[in-house]
Amino acid sequence: MKTIIKGRKYNFYVVSDGIEFYIKALHRISSRASFINNVNAILSEFNIDINDKKSAESQWLISEKLSGQFFKRAKSFLSDKNYRDYIEKRLDEDRECGEWENPQKS
Repeated sequence: MKTIIKGRKYNFYVVSDGIEFYIKALHRISSRASFINNVNAILSEFNIDINDKKSAESQWLISEKLSGQFFKRAKSFLSDKNYRDYIEKRLDEDRECGEWENPQKS
């Protein structure tokens, strides 16, 4: 499963591919991208403790069932405009720290 959710500043690619799950954010102006599963605000949405090994990974290998559940959950919270505005502010802060990948095609 794959979906694209368009925000004001970012496009969010939510992917559940069998046992792999990830959310990739693409900054629309700079075309810089990052996998954002390990951003604290995202971890909170999945009730993942910062001591869980997943919190250090930007792409998760999990059960197919859990991957599907996470896909539905991510699609839901990223579709909410208020949450999307909040996460975009967090991503702006993260991107300013310079850890985002070089420009990519959307």
